[in-house]
Amino acid sequence: MAKYIILTNKDEYQTNLVTAGLEIIETYQYFFFDQLKAKYSIAQVHDDSIKITLTEEKDGKTYINNIPVKFFEVFETIEGAQDELKELAGPNSDSSRLQLEVAV
Repeated sequence: MAKYIILTNKDEYQTNLVTAGLEIIETYQYFFFDQLKAKYSIAQVHDDSIKITLTEEKDGKTYINNIPVKFFEVFETIEGAQDELKELAGPNSDSSRLQLEVAV
């Protein structure tokens, strides 16, 4: 059974998307009042033992957390993860809030 998780990157903290055992499937940009607020990546988990690294810069200090993937909400399909992102964007929001990022 495939497992998919959603990872978030914001100005306040960064998630390391380059992790062995993790494959980024697609990334969405989330806009609120035409300002980029976050990037959400749907990733397929190939190794249940991996940890996701989050880095936060605050008050001149760097905080690093390594979170086991078992603590993330898991989706059985990409479509399940996409539906969750649509919910995060707001049930009545238009498609301009959540845009698929195109790799260059």
